[in-house]
Amino acid sequence: MKVCFFAHYSKTYQNGATLSLINIANEMVDKGIEVIIILPNKSIQYPINNKKIKCITIPTLSMRTKVENDGVVNKFKGIIKSFYNWFSMKKALMVLNKEKLDFIHINGLDSGIGAKVAKKLNVPYIWHIRQLLEEDFGMKLHNEKKIYKLLKRSDSIIAISKTVKEKFERIVEKDIALIYNGIPIKNYRIEEKESFSDKVINILLAGRIIEQKGQFDAVKAIGHLVNSGINNLHLTIVGNSADTDYVNKIKSYIKNQGLNNYIEISDHVNDLRQLRKNCDIGLICSKKEAFGRVTIETMISRMLAIGANTGGTAEVIEDNVTGLLYVEGDHLSLASQIKYAIENKQAMNTIIEEGYKSVLENYSISGVVDQIIDLYYTVRQEKLEE
Repeated sequence: MKVCFFAHYSKTYQNGATLSLINIANEMVDKGIEVIIILPNKSIQYPINNKKIKCITIPTLSMRTKVENDGVVNKFKGIIKSFYNWFSMKKALMVLNKEKLDFIHINGLDSGIGAKVAKKLNVPYIWHIRQLLEEDFGMKLHNEKKIYKLLKRSDSIIAISKTVKEKFERIVEKDIALIYNGIPIKNYRIEEKESFSDKVINILLAGRIIEQKGQFDAVKAIGHLVNSGINNLHLTIVGNSADTDYVNKIKSYIKNQGLNNYIEISDHVNDLRQLRKNCDIGLICSKKEAFGRVTIETMISRMLAIGANTGGTAEVIEDNVTGLLYVEGDHLSLASQIKYAIENKQAMNTIIEEGYKSVLENYSISGVVDQIIDLYYTVRQEKLEE
């Protein structure tokens, strides 16, 4: 079997959707499947070290735009991007025409290039939806109607959570397969760790620093706890950001509230696994995650996951069993759960172990790829019966 993946445009290889695609590709190669990846961005050094994976770079522009962007200028940008991507599609078609593909697998909602190529080559295509767009990124698509039309015509659609599945089943009016994300367990697993053993409780919030990820709620929660007399806390916020206004807002709050000794912000860390090894709690404060890869990374790292009670986060965390949930957007609710964790350390270590076991049982990349391959065979059989 030969599969071609169309990666979606990203400004960094650390994007969760991109890492998930690479993990799937690596696992598929290990299972004997030929894999080609069409990469849309020349400027990124994607961490694809498996020499059996054939990578082809065809520069493509993202069709995403901020929800608030509107008007003539934004529409003109959309037209220019569509025109550019037409040439990209033609190049992809020319390259892939030489390959005898069994499937085209489109990673994420970004453009319709992969679907158009699949139609012209008469190859079945599967669309893997990894985002909600408006709810988790504050984004929409320039040519939404056209892309959703292509999405509806796909041979199968995969959603990474019930939240994503429910949203897009309403849009495309067809059944969508639910396959949760997985991770290569060995890359994130921390075998031995004693949490809540130091005087200072170390807390981590990892992910892109944008308003939808809720870092400001975490900062306000720490501020509330410090002001109430709980000062054995340290929060580390790690992530890239293009939203300098939001970052400056957080930094100003930290400075004005005298929280510099309790909170630090970094746009880069050399070894996130080592940082997690030194932390007790991992926060997931997103307004609404499509899935929340960082949630399972937190749990397999033997940290206590405290997450917002929305979207994919609430699907992964079972409250008071595999982690703790708080009311999204309510920093006092978050502060209360952090305080509860500090006051019940023994119980939290039990929850940490349950979270760890949950990831081992439900979110391994090998199991995820087995489900995707089964879906391929189902689509192939349906095609034969047409």
